[in-house]
Amino acid sequence: MDPAVGPPAMRYRLLGPVEVWSLAGERLALGTPMQVRLLAILMSQPGTGWSIDQLVDELWQGRPPKTAAGNVKTYVWALRRALRSPGSPDPAILAGATGYRLVLDAQAMDSVAFDDLTQRGYHALRQGRWSDALRAFEAALALWRGEPFGGLPGWGVLLSVRTRLQEQQSSLLAEIADLQLRAGRHNELIEPLRTQIDGDPLRERPWGQLMVALARAGRRADALATYRQLRRLLCDEVGVEPGPDLQHLHTRILRADRELLTSGARPPEKPTPQVPRQLPAPPALFTGRTRELARLTTLLLGDAAAAGTVAITGTGGVGKTWLALRWAHDNLHHFPDGQLHVDLGGFGAATQEASPSAVVVRSLLPALGVKPLEIPAEPAAQFALYRSLTADRRLLVLLDNARDAQQVRPLLPGSTRCGVIVTSRHTLPGLVTAEGAQLVALDLPSTTEARQLLVRRLGVQRTTAQPAAVDELISRTARLPLALSIVAARATARPTFPLQAIADDLAASRGGLAALATDDAATDLRTVLSWSYRLLSPDAARLFRQISLHPAADVSAAAAASLAGAPPHLIRPALDELTRANLLVEQSPNRFRCHDLLRAYGQELTDAHDSATDRRAVRERMLDHYLRVARNAASLVDASWQPADTLPSPAGAAPPAFTDHRPALAWFTTEQRVLLATVDEAFAHGFDAHAGQLAQTLTPLLSRLSQWHDLAEVQATAVTVARRRSDPRAEALAHRDLALAHIQLRRYDAARRHLGRAMARYDQVGDRPGQASTHLHLAWLYDIEGDPRGALPHARDALALSSSSDDRHGQAAALNALGWGHARLDEHTRAIAYCEQALSLHEEVEDRLGAAHTWDSLGFAHHRLGAHLTAAACYRRALTLYSDVEDQCGKAETLIRLGDAHQAVGDHDTSADLWRQALTILDRVGHPWAVELSERLAAYR
Repeated sequence: MDPAVGPPAMRYRLLGPVEVWSLAGERLALGTPMQVRLLAILMSQPGTGWSIDQLVDELWQGRPPKTAAGNVKTYVWALRRALRSPGSPDPAILAGATGYRLVLDAQAMDSVAFDDLTQRGYHALRQGRWSDALRAFEAALALWRGEPFGGLPGWGVLLSVRTRLQEQQSSLLAEIADLQLRAGRHNELIEPLRTQIDGDPLRERPWGQLMVALARAGRRADALATYRQLRRLLCDEVGVEPGPDLQHLHTRILRADRELLTSGARPPEKPTPQVPRQLPAPPALFTGRTRELARLTTLLLGDAAAAGTVAITGTGGVGKTWLALRWAHDNLHHFPDGQLHVDLGGFGAATQEASPSAVVVRSLLPALGVKPLEIPAEPAAQFALYRSLTADRRLLVLLDNARDAQQVRPLLPGSTRCGVIVTSRHTLPGLVTAEGAQLVALDLPSTTEARQLLVRRLGVQRTTAQPAAVDELISRTARLPLALSIVAARATARPTFPLQAIADDLAASRGGLAALATDDAATDLRTVLSWSYRLLSPDAARLFRQISLHPAADVSAAAAASLAGAPPHLIRPALDELTRANLLVEQSPNRFRCHDLLRAYGQELTDAHDSATDRRAVRERMLDHYLRVARNAASLVDASWQPADTLPSPAGAAPPAFTDHRPALAWFTTEQRVLLATVDEAFAHGFDAHAGQLAQTLTPLLSRLSQWHDLAEVQATAVTVARRRSDPRAEALAHRDLALAHIQLRRYDAARRHLGRAMARYDQVGDRPGQASTHLHLAWLYDIEGDPRGALPHARDALALSSSSDDRHGQAAALNALGWGHARLDEHTRAIAYCEQALSLHEEVEDRLGAAHTWDSLGFAHHRLGAHLTAAACYRRALTLYSDVEDQCGKAETLIRLGDAHQAVGDHDTSADLWRQALTILDRVGHPWAVELSERLAAYR
């Protein structure tokens, strides 16, 4: 112990009734029995966080009162008071993100001291220091005051820890008896052995030690009678004969074997244990997974004295068993006592998984050398025998395809020297919580790893010659290892086929699973995935089918709630169930991913189980959700934006709302790909109104992020939808926004055509704000093409139309356009007057983006006047506003002009730095101006 730390403030005892003692020798009053049980749960795994829900389950075993959560908090409060050390203000029970946990010095626990003394004894035993080993073992045993957690009901984690400790105690008693026999203390052993046998009569080792002790004490007849007593017990209770070791010992006593009867001689040596080698063959063409293999090595071999338990979890077909077998075969030398393997059948063609008892009887005990007649009849005795046989061995145990933690828990070995790998499609939270298992969550391999798999199976020459086909195979199999292997096997069977032909087969299935079918249930992808689906609850199964209708692989909890038509908190249990089953992956808080093949399987299921009316209702709820949230975001990102129409009251789950443009823009940045896919989904399934409205809503959001190619694509869809609906106003809006994208992409002829069509439709319906906005776009286009005088009439028309319709945002934008146009014509006084009027209006309607544009125009006017310092001040006001509204493209343009102002006064270093800042932004958003600015910087240097 570090002297600076000092002794622990309290002594915690669980090897008997739960007690806490102060250093002054006072036993603390812990309160009610429920408080004591809560403390015992925390003591069972010190340092581990327990959520309130977990504590409620442990305290009431599924039958909690309505006030259970509040009761837990009350118990914690009372225990904190009881355990508070006089010298420390910090409570022993802390609350954190993982829940309540007991924080204490490891030396304060009697169970930790027991483990330390036991390990010290085994270390001495291995070195042949018999007396040192005996002293350590006896000191460890002296810590016991009775049954662990004595007096508390035995269930849950307390039962698990109590059973483990009792098994360790039994093993320790057997080691002590062997050492006492070696030391010639057979007389004093007889009564303790009888007591031990009375408590656990089916354990054969104490019977053999008692027989040796009696024989060495000169009581051969009693020793032989003891054997007969054991034989009757085993025949009556279990239906088996004593084991071969006891039979051999009986024969030696009958013959009065001198070596056996000599006082001080070692008792009969235990037979050399059988070394099992049960692992299946390693995967022949395993590739990649370097990071996961390294993590397994760290978790299983990082501590030379202990291995521990690791659970490899992931969706069906992702390669969990391949990874486990590859690591196991690479590390056989670390487990000299053998390897055990069993397929637990948790997910497979069988209707029921293998029971732990059946696994022990049929696989594990026989592999450890136990003959059928020697296997106890009772499951508890079977598990105890299994733990005893694994207690002192360095084994690797691979428990493949587990259904849940309950199936795995009885099969864990009796020693931490054994390494255990569990594979499961379930995330096994119970195994992590109660047994301290470490998780290795196996996701889809990277594109590089997927390509390596195909190269290994198909050869370098074939894959190198057809790289585009290889890329398509990887994309259409969603990088799922099982799907890649099916494709590779099909390609291998047809060596003359071009890989593109196989990729075309996958494309023809339109994302379905027909092209990945095989005649083997273990490798047929649809069948493999069904093994996970059929174990879901009805609510989770329905939500899985609904999520398959989502147009993108990732979906937020709020969007999933809209698919289900329920509030997020009501579908959270189903989301958690799907996540535990690895049919969804929670890639970030409240955001889930479902890979393409799982979604294809879900779509097959929803086509089979849900009516067309139900599927349409699911899609409509989803489209309503995205439209409402996107409208809320757009109105905050651009204060001048207004939706073309109103929406009815929401049905089902209420969408989230934003109060500021920053979270709105962050939401859009996350959902951008999803929203674009949603427009295509609405268009493909005949939701034309949703498609058009979503497209209109995306204009301010895509513009703010300078996503001009995406804006062009989505507005082209909007034009088609508007024509299909014969909606001239919507068509005009789509043409105008499509022209905006073309202007930014420098497709000026196309922009002019679309603005002409927009104006014609606005004229048709008499929409003055729309006409004004189109005139502003035409003014901008004329200016960009180098004709500022041709731009002015359009700016004046925009001002007149906006004024006549009392559109304050439109008036401000038109005044700014007039100011900019006059500045371009060196009519600076008029330019500044127009801009100042525009600023006043922008402030009145609280349009920060419009104000940023106008401060930039003012800066330009003062710059052309030669007032460079005033111009720089105006530009900096614009930059502040652009940064505030997060308009990167506008910020870059102003940085360029601010650089021009510094260059005009001879501050060349600052101007070059400002241009470089602008170039960084333009490069990041892929703006065409980046090339020109880069050339300017190169020429300047």
